[in-house]
Amino acid sequence: MSEEIAVVTRSENGKVWIKSLQNSACGGCAQQASCATATLAKWLPPREFPVDAGVDLNVGDKVCVSIDASALLLGSVLLYLSPLLLMLAGVGLADRLLPQAMADDWLPEIALSVLLLAFALIHRLQTRLLPLFVLRTRITGKV
Repeated sequence: MSEEIAVVTRSENGKVWIKSLQNSACGGCAQQASCATATLAKWLPPREFPVDAGVDLNVGDKVCVSIDASALLLGSVLLYLSPLLLMLAGVGLADRLLPQAMADDWLPEIALSVLLLAFALIHRLQTRLLPLFVLRTRITGKV
């Protein structure tokens, strides 16, 4: 199980909405100016997630949230491995179906196009896939 500290942002219908607190480790790092993680943390706002609460919580409470390791593995496969596999499948299919001269010229463009389409598909499906991960997330207690 992976644990994270989060803050309760709202509560409705027996669910609480939590938002992860920013890690303060980036503030003291010497590589912050050239680090992609620090740059992404500045540009991407933290998202709220609904979680079933087993304890009485109020807005502003800090909680310890744990997520099952299998959900993290599933998310990693979905976000990283599946686009690459789709790209390789698309290139293999294009190599078989297109004439050899055309395939040699267009395979890089086809690979990039299929990869971008896979990312777009994952982005569109994220609202349907998010409940898979939320179901495996639970609040383990107040901090």
